[in-house]
Amino acid sequence: MTPPREIFYRYWGKAGTEADDGHHLLVYHCLDVAACGIMLLRWIPTWRKLLERLSGLSSEEIKTRLLVNLALHDLGKFATAFQNLRPDLLQRLQERQSDKCYSERHDTLGWLLWREKLQSQFLAAEPGRSRRRGSSNPGVDSWMQAVTGHHGEPPADVKTILRHHFDADDIEAARAFVSEILELAGVETFPMPPDGNAKAASWWLAGLAVLADWLGSNTLFFPYRDTAVPLSDYWSMALSQAERAVNATGLVAGQTSPHFGLKDCFAEPPPEFQPTPLQDWAQRAKIEPGPSLFILEDVTGAGKTEAALMLAWRLLHTNQGTGMYFGLPTMATANGMYQRLGGGEPPVYARLFGEQHLPSLVLAHGQADLVEGFRASILPFDTDEPDYGDGTVPAGPRCNAWLSDNRKKALLAEVGVGTIDQALLGVLPARHQSLRLLGLLGKVLIVDEVHACDAYMNRLLEELLRAHAHAGGSAILLSATLPYGQKKRLVQAFATGAGYDPINLLANDDYPLATCLVRGQIEQQAVNTRPDVARRMAVRFVEEESAVETLLQKTIAKDQCACWICNTVDDARSRFERLSADHPDWRIDLFHARFTLHDRLRIEQQVLRDFGKDSGPHERHRRILIATQVVEQSLDLDFDELISDLAPVDLILQRAGRLRRHKRDRIGQRVDGPDQRGTPTLTVLAPPWTDDPDPHWLRNALPGTAAVYRDEDARLWLAMKRLHESGGFTMPADARALIEGVYGVDPFDDDIPTGLREKAIDSEGEDKGRRSIAELKTLHIEDGYRRQGAWLDEDSAPTRLGEPTTTLWLARWQDGRLLPLHGDDPTDTRAWQLSSLTVRRALIAGEVIPSGASQDIWEAQKRHLPGKGRWGVLMSLHSTDGLWHGTARTERGKTMKWVYNHERGFYPHSDQRRIGK
Repeated sequence: MTPPREIFYRYWGKAGTEADDGHHLLVYHCLDVAACGIMLLRWIPTWRKLLERLSGLSSEEIKTRLLVNLALHDLGKFATAFQNLRPDLLQRLQERQSDKCYSERHDTLGWLLWREKLQSQFLAAEPGRSRRRGSSNPGVDSWMQAVTGHHGEPPADVKTILRHHFDADDIEAARAFVSEILELAGVETFPMPPDGNAKAASWWLAGLAVLADWLGSNTLFFPYRDTAVPLSDYWSMALSQAERAVNATGLVAGQTSPHFGLKDCFAEPPPEFQPTPLQDWAQRAKIEPGPSLFILEDVTGAGKTEAALMLAWRLLHTNQGTGMYFGLPTMATANGMYQRLGGGEPPVYARLFGEQHLPSLVLAHGQADLVEGFRASILPFDTDEPDYGDGTVPAGPRCNAWLSDNRKKALLAEVGVGTIDQALLGVLPARHQSLRLLGLLGKVLIVDEVHACDAYMNRLLEELLRAHAHAGGSAILLSATLPYGQKKRLVQAFATGAGYDPINLLANDDYPLATCLVRGQIEQQAVNTRPDVARRMAVRFVEEESAVETLLQKTIAKDQCACWICNTVDDARSRFERLSADHPDWRIDLFHARFTLHDRLRIEQQVLRDFGKDSGPHERHRRILIATQVVEQSLDLDFDELISDLAPVDLILQRAGRLRRHKRDRIGQRVDGPDQRGTPTLTVLAPPWTDDPDPHWLRNALPGTAAVYRDEDARLWLAMKRLHESGGFTMPADARALIEGVYGVDPFDDDIPTGLREKAIDSEGEDKGRRSIAELKTLHIEDGYRRQGAWLDEDSAPTRLGEPTTTLWLARWQDGRLLPLHGDDPTDTRAWQLSSLTVRRALIAGEVIPSGASQDIWEAQKRHLPGKGRWGVLMSLHSTDGLWHGTARTERGKTMKWVYNHERGFYPHSDQRRIGK
């Protein structure tokens, strides 16, 4: 039994402010966290089974190793440099003072202390191996880095002199503590994980360490204690408290519903419901134990979402998962899916689970109202502990900050909905990526609109599928059409992660098509098309915007509605301004991504009301929508006429799905019989057609499009050529030929005109370059949890290539206070989220404090922003003539003025002279 005056009782681990005088002994906090880790595995068997499978250890062996490893997660806090963050506690506990400065993070200090001083004592040395280079068992190094890196990233492998941070007594205290932990665990030497997959398991162990540290830091369950008791006595108390903490989180999965039918996929099933062929296939597809991959390719409106839900439920019902995560291409599409799953009574998502269980449904980006009554908060905890000032925010406040940002929370929820980016961060060197991998563990990963991923995102998705399959997970990919090469790489990545033999995926021209990889066997099944979504679509090209205006005039004259999808925000806004000025009697709306979240959600709901599935003649009457790509995916919209700027062929097909999507009469009333609006014709604004375009063919006619789809000139020309020759397309018969006829063409093929061949070569090189960049950035689980280059904050890690962006929070200066643009409470985090938008970092990178606001007021206000304002810019606005005006600094330090308008969005002040009021 440890004497109460043992040296390791002289170190604090958690503390409030100096004013409240409370602190929690370090050794107790270490046991709190270890107890939480053990209880998490006890109550969430999916996680325990993964560690057992990857490590080859039994349940009891896992428990022993988890106790030892997690108990050592805060070894770095034994450093006098850390203890001196509270000189008053250093004096009280150790009766001394120190001049050591806290210059290295405590997670890194813990790893260094283990590597330099402790492992040589507690591990059996391998002859000829230097302890300073790591242990002879690579699993030990990975697991120790996983637990010491409990603040969301691996410890740094820095070169520093230990005595600059630790005194001799610190090292002795740490040694004594390790010995005591081994005794508590009932082992004589440090338990080494076996070789094999132990390094891979360290990624999920790291996520478990983060979560256990957050739970173990909550004073609601682990109140501060500063009196010495034997560690064995405290351990018993810690286990009891940890069980309460874990059960209070809502992380414990419920039972899957024994019954779930296709009608349950709808909030209100249509009368006389008949499943589509794809949905019917999903009810009958083979489900076997082990990681499974399903790829569903079908036209818009074929019921891919319901088919995915049915497959997901069947996987859950056969114990192939405990929940699901929907990854979508944009925030708008995520909002739509969230509302879809949350609709009905009981909600659609709840029908997947037993009646006695209220599952959690969380929106990943955390910027939409959660349906009332759902458990939106997975970890509803709070503490008041101050941060350490070293970038490692203490677990309590970081947990609270994390909960206010629902993006990571969605991955722990039983049903999460969000952008695919939130899942892709699990394979990038981003803070808390390990928590994302842990959150996906046991989930069915559903990725919608896969065709929207570029070469960079596809490579990230491949690595995510590989990691997910390695952990035993299943995935469902939904797409309109996928090029053969892209699909082949996705299938092979999943197969590799699952440990299957290499897959020989043959090219298949069938469409629609369901592809299944089950127990290492690949199967491709042609699926019929629902008759009412099979149709001929005419395509008409126009060269001048005046031709689009003429079409809009005719549409208005017929009391119908139309949408013009522009490729850039600037083009959309300028066209909106011109048409509004020339036709003041027209009902024109503008929808793009450069609105605050509050206004974007408002406009999105208005768009769905006026042009959605349930819209009628009153809502649609003579309405025009000028929009960008925000309307082309997943939103169920239906326009009488549709105009699109020239775009890649897959996006043209996607946009065409918004033209006369539902059967209506001439004035927009839904009908059961044939559509009464005639043959749909998609109008495309494009450069003048020529068989021999020059290199500036696209840029001269549509400079904005050329900038967005840089070096895509040849593919855009090929798409135009195919559609120009055929006069349109028939879905689904022509879908595969159109996609392969553009993306399957070699840049040196005779189909590419000479003037665009260099562009085609550049485009292919660009794609290869994007894949190479992704390859360099992605983490590889076989390497084990360790630092390989720089790790970034979640908001800085690139899930998409392009110009760097930043979050802009808009505030109004009122009565000496900064208030969110959409709200009256400066402490309301949600109001700040609603008052935010994303902007190019080159244009807005620095803040300009308004006159009348002191630096102290400014900094105090930023603490209420999401993430305490670390990853964005705060802009103060003042109102003039009904517009909001603000100033910020560009990346080069230049001061630039901006305007925000609730109907037009955010734009440079220089544009205001052209716009007028």
